[in-house]
Amino acid sequence: YERLGLWPAISQRAEAIRQIHVSDRGRFGTARLHAEDEGVPALGYVVENAWLGQCLWQALDQEVVSWRCPAEVTRMQALADGHELTLDDGTQLQCDLAVLADGGRSELREQLGIAVQQTRYDQDALIANVTPGNSHQGQAFERFTDDGPMALLPLPDNRCALIWTRTPADIRRLQGLPDQAFLQELQAVFGYRLGTLQRVGARHVYPLSLVQAEEQVRSNLVVLGNAAHALHPIAGQGFNLSMRDVQALAEALLASTGHLGQLSLLRGYAQRQRLDQRLTVGFSDQLTRLFATPDPWVAVGRNLGLLGLDLLPPAKR
Repeated sequence: YERLGLWPAISQRAEAIRQIHVSDRGRFGTARLHAEDEGVPALGYVVENAWLGQCLWQALDQEVVSWRCPAEVTRMQALADGHELTLDDGTQLQCDLAVLADGGRSELREQLGIAVQQTRYDQDALIANVTPGNSHQGQAFERFTDDGPMALLPLPDNRCALIWTRTPADIRRLQGLPDQAFLQELQAVFGYRLGTLQRVGARHVYPLSLVQAEEQVRSNLVVLGNAAHALHPIAGQGFNLSMRDVQALAEALLASTGHLGQLSLLRGYAQRQRLDQRLTVGFSDQLTRLFATPDPWVAVGRNLGLLGLDLLPPAKR
């Protein structure tokens, strides 16, 4: 975002993560990370999606980019040298290269016959904004429980973004609770590190799966973002991985002197991103399984790992 000149605008509504507190509920393992100790201004930043989108739209060069919103692509047809897109108002557009980024449950990906490998985690994520009684002071919390991981991330105006993962049945129950009953249950699991939780905003639920498209490139087509790889939110790496894919694709296209949809060009992009994707997907998946297993010996091992992380500064780095 700095390279694109967008960070000054985005940072106006970005909250810096200055500390991260990781714990395993009811067990001894705890790790704390501090930006100051690592010599960085922040360990990360939390930005609300609506604000990020607004900054991105406003930065588009209207003389270069023609965009349509709201609109929906209802059909994609492969042509000899590109694709034809049919919009929901009947408009048809033709392009040399189509970049398909319509999310993990991509209907267009299915329409094009691109198969996916999908592994359900038997967990859903409940997402909401919560207002704590005390100042969050830039602290982020990741708390692992027997029912699934929970994260509270700092937002502007002393709010926190909650990501709470549990079984689908339990998440449906939590979604249906009155606000006060929901906050009481959340308080019982999270504790009082931020004082008494005051308010909760609208609650949204997302089923969690590891989704990987078996094809990310074809002639004149790139599958990008969650349509290419949807990850568990436990490590918060899905969006970051997609942004690195976007950057790599843009660099490949800018360096090209030929047809933007040529398969050799797109295969080169996919090859360069393969290791990054494999490591990031593998890390998120294994972390999910490590902290989801009820095996007591595994629990002891991961708590020793958290404790060791807290005692060994080089390991944190």
